[in-house]
Amino acid sequence: MVSKNILSAKFLVVVLMLLSTEVMLTSVFGAKILFIPANMNSHINLFSRLAADLSQLGHVTQVLAPSNARMPHFVAEAENGGNFTYTTYPVDGDEPFLNSPHVSEVITRLALSQSTWERFFGTCDFRKEVYEHYEFDCIRLLDNIHLMQQICGGGFQFAVMDPKVPHCYYAIPYSMRIRYATLSVPMFTWIYRVPRLPSFASTLGLGYTDEMSLVQRVSTFFFEIILLLKLQDKETAYVARLAPDRPLISSFQLVQQVQLSVLLIVLFK
Repeated sequence: MVSKNILSAKFLVVVLMLLSTEVMLTSVFGAKILFIPANMNSHINLFSRLAADLSQLGHVTQVLAPSNARMPHFVAEAENGGNFTYTTYPVDGDEPFLNSPHVSEVITRLALSQSTWERFFGTCDFRKEVYEHYEFDCIRLLDNIHLMQQICGGGFQFAVMDPKVPHCYYAIPYSMRIRYATLSVPMFTWIYRVPRLPSFASTLGLGYTDEMSLVQRVSTFFFEIILLLKLQDKETAYVARLAPDRPLISSFQLVQQVQLSVLLIVLFK
């Protein structure tokens, strides 16, 4: 447990150093940074921790979180410092979709399934359901005119985003003409042009190890292609809505414009 905490602390220090170096290029007195995590308790905790620690380094940070997510326990103390703000926007539901019992049941069923096809199509259907909830949360944010006016006119110089439905959420910093970073997770490495062959490194959804059979390698290969095609959709409605004076670019192009990747390390006992 001690070694795990030390590794987490070292990782956080490295991330803070990288992000602080990036944003300090804009001002020697610190930067104003916007954090928009996806509607998931763990991600909101991670983004809030990073924002709170950066505020202690002289940056002014604001976390924009869905109303049904669990507020991290350290938020009240961090807000007393004056440089950190935690703001919520109304969304439907009593809890984040990914923290619901339904999601736990789906993941358990897929993990225990012995059928490749059931896991393949079940994972595709599950991801589609997740993306729909993420997009609906984003729409609720964009429809909050008063809050969006405050954000767009807030003088932010940098944003830290979550790679969920980027055609909607990433349109926010794009419309504000500010640079932005994104959380990086293993399944999205190909977004950043990192050499990674899906037939040798399994996607998280299928749950295979690095010792895959031929059938598993082929399944993983086609599964990753489907994910890539989904990300490369031509949806530009949110960009057109928020930035009508800027080029209409797709979600894939929005992600490719990131300035920095904030790495997510998953630690196992």
